[in-house]
Amino acid sequence: MGCGFALRQKKILECLQKEPELKVSELVELTGVAIATVRRDLQRMEQDNLIVRTFGGIRAVEAKSLVARTFEQREALQSTEKQRIAAAAAKLVKPGMTIAIDSGTTCMSFAAALKNKGPLRIITSALAVIETLGGMPDIEINLVGGRFRVDNLDFYGAVSINTFKQFYCDMAFMSCDALLPGQGAFSHDQESAAISRAIRGSAAELVLLCDSGKIGRRGAFLAFAPEEIGTVVTDRADEKLTAAGYKVINAG
Repeated sequence: MGCGFALRQKKILECLQKEPELKVSELVELTGVAIATVRRDLQRMEQDNLIVRTFGGIRAVEAKSLVARTFEQREALQSTEKQRIAAAAAKLVKPGMTIAIDSGTTCMSFAAALKNKGPLRIITSALAVIETLGGMPDIEINLVGGRFRVDNLDFYGAVSINTFKQFYCDMAFMSCDALLPGQGAFSHDQESAAISRAIRGSAAELVLLCDSGKIGRRGAFLAFAPEEIGTVVTDRADEKLTAAGYKVINAG
């Protein structure tokens, strides 16, 4: 005897957890309804992004990681510019270095550009760096713990700040929410500014990865004073940056 759509859908999804691919004939037997009904069910489920239909059957939708789900929308914004900035910044990294990497989508792109830069030692509070470089055998990653922020997929707070004090890095590759050339780099919230300052304090040199849309924008909480910023990697040249004394790398 057949059953309602909701129950049929539940049975199909439960079965996909055990078998990643199923034939339509198997679904007919599983649900006890006609093949035409099964095909209508599968069409509805595909529209809801619950399955992927194949020739003669279905397969499970590939599950996205927490990092991918969180950053997917943000990566779509200025993705080309961010990738260019990341590639230009990666040229500053030499094998054998110890570097710190901030959280955020630009820093995630930067991490992806380091896959052939080993051996490296990386200090980070960002889960995205783990997901991007965790499988590389010649890259050592030290993840700084603390209080977890699910919206940014990183750790912050007193534990994170104190842990960064135990490291010394050649360079820190950081992002910001706003950059006023004569006044410094800013974050939208106090917690982000505090962890940014802690990361900066662990490194001999700061490299700021900053797309042009953030230059001239105002922020509430100071992360880096102008004299703390050594190099700015951006996608569009701005005379105010060089006038402020920064070394500027134009990735555009």
